Amino acid sequence: MDSYDTQLAREGEDICRVLDLPKHVRQVTWMDRILWHTFDSDRCSFGRVVGYFPAQMKGRLEPKEWRPIMASSRILRQIHGNPPVRSIFISTLALFILFVGIAGASAGVLGWDGRFALALVIISAAALALVNSYTQGQKTLKLQADLLAARVEGRQEFLSVLRKIQTFELTDIVKTERRGFRRHFSARPSLSERIHNLELFNEG
Repeated sequence: MDSYDTQLAREGEDICRVLDLPKHVRQVTWMDRILWHTFDSDRCSFGRVVGYFPAQMKGRLEPKEWRPIMASSRILRQIHGNPPVRSIFISTLALFILFVGIAGASAGVLGWDGRFALALVIISAAALALVNSYTQGQKTLKLQADLLAARVEGRQEFLSVLRKIQTFELTDIVKTERRGFRRHFSARPSLSERIHNLELFNEG
């Protein structure tokens, strides 16, 4: 690791100390993407001994400025465990049901029994509601983790870092801000939502 990564790993270990967690940040890896998604510019994550950070953000923040983001990530894992497998399963199941519903409704228009098509439409609507409920729950947990991290690292310090990231106008941040209706089906709070959440937070 270069000196930047080494210092970042030390900050990560100190966050573990502050949160009374096992200290095991031995390596820092910078990632462009996770599967087909860009690694979020305003987040990081941790494996057993590796800290994963967005490649597009390397060097843009001082290692110390990553502290509230690292704290939020650690706290989220503590209050919610490790959700990716469950998240993928629920999303895939809901999308499958939605696909079947749309296919059935289309077939109904083309001559299938109308009651069957109606039932599939209702199931599809329920699947959409399930996805929305789950993703909004995930988003709420992430915002709660931010508030808990602010208690540890300071609200103003956290806000300063998020506002600094906002000035970079990175592609994934801009796209997230412009989601419109699609934000209801995303578990990721936008940077503006994270900032607004912290602005309302009373440290006392």
